[in-house]
Amino acid sequence: MIGIIQTRLRLFIRKPWVFILMTMVCVLFSFFIGKSSYHKVTVPVYSELPEQELSVLIDSLNQSELFVFEPTNEKSVKAAIRNGETEAGLHLQEQDFTLMTGAFAENGMLLQRYIQEVYTNKLQKESVLATYSSTDKRDKVDSIWEKALEQPIFHIEKENFRNAESKIMDNQLQSLFGFSLFFVIYTIAFNVIHILEEKQARIWERMTLSSVKKWEMYGGNLLYSFVMGYLQVVLIFSAFRYGAGVDFHGGFGKTLLILIPYVLTIVAMCMLVAALSKRLDQFHGLMSLLAVSLAMLGGAYWPIEIVSTPVILILGKISPLLYGMEALKGVTLYGYGFMEVLRPISILLLMAVIMMGIGINVMEKRRV
Repeated sequence: MIGIIQTRLRLFIRKPWVFILMTMVCVLFSFFIGKSSYHKVTVPVYSELPEQELSVLIDSLNQSELFVFEPTNEKSVKAAIRNGETEAGLHLQEQDFTLMTGAFAENGMLLQRYIQEVYTNKLQKESVLATYSSTDKRDKVDSIWEKALEQPIFHIEKENFRNAESKIMDNQLQSLFGFSLFFVIYTIAFNVIHILEEKQARIWERMTLSSVKKWEMYGGNLLYSFVMGYLQVVLIFSAFRYGAGVDFHGGFGKTLLILIPYVLTIVAMCMLVAALSKRLDQFHGLMSLLAVSLAMLGGAYWPIEIVSTPVILILGKISPLLYGMEALKGVTLYGYGFMEVLRPISILLLMAVIMMGIGINVMEKRRV
């Protein structure tokens, strides 16, 4: 078995381009689709306030995770709104503001509430400072104000209307997980197909005459396919985690462990398809059809949470990608432990055992 793995590694070193190409395509798809699905709304700002005061106010406004406020002039703001280049423009004043919105300002109400909150905090602090004339007293008030913010008298708990059944969306992780689980199918299939090629070329019949056992031939090829598929997804996740700074919500290590049962299941599925295929072109056709179909049903292209058609949801239960996505989102977005994602992991392992058993039996019982 070691000799088979070493042979595969030598062939990989000679021709690594398929692995590199599939990895790069997955990275590009995940990056551009994830990036395009989330962006901050840019709001141009103009004002007649002094430069220092305006800078402090804009810094306060730019604490938002949804909006970016950029200073410019009145003419540019109005032209941008008129040409549809921005949703809204803002005129900052001493104690008030004017919000100008276009015809299709989707975030107008949210933007207005946020700016009003910033102004309210600003005016409250100024009203307290106005009661003290001396610099010493103002510095004392500033110190008290900062301590009050750090250690408030009242502890307020915030709750929203999201119940236990509602879902959390993260477009970056959705695209990363979805395309990684999808493209790894092709990487594993490209390696498993060597079993079909060698059996058709009668190489296995000659190898069985030597000291190599049949289980070693299966084990070497399937183990190599698993390692290459797992390595690809780990490289992609690591590139996004440490290179692009994607937030895994503290579950990066758990995602690497959850990939193991998923990759095992895909190896078993490719083995089953190889056993049912009589020709190489038939294997390629079946794998392409299965990969795209299972990705659509499993929520790789779009969140399965937005699908409401009962038939699609029922058919999705047969897709390994559904359980892979469920487990990966569970340990990242929801902060689940391994016990809480035991169900999808168990289903993946069960699928792997069943498909691998059927695939090897079918491969052995019929002449390829």
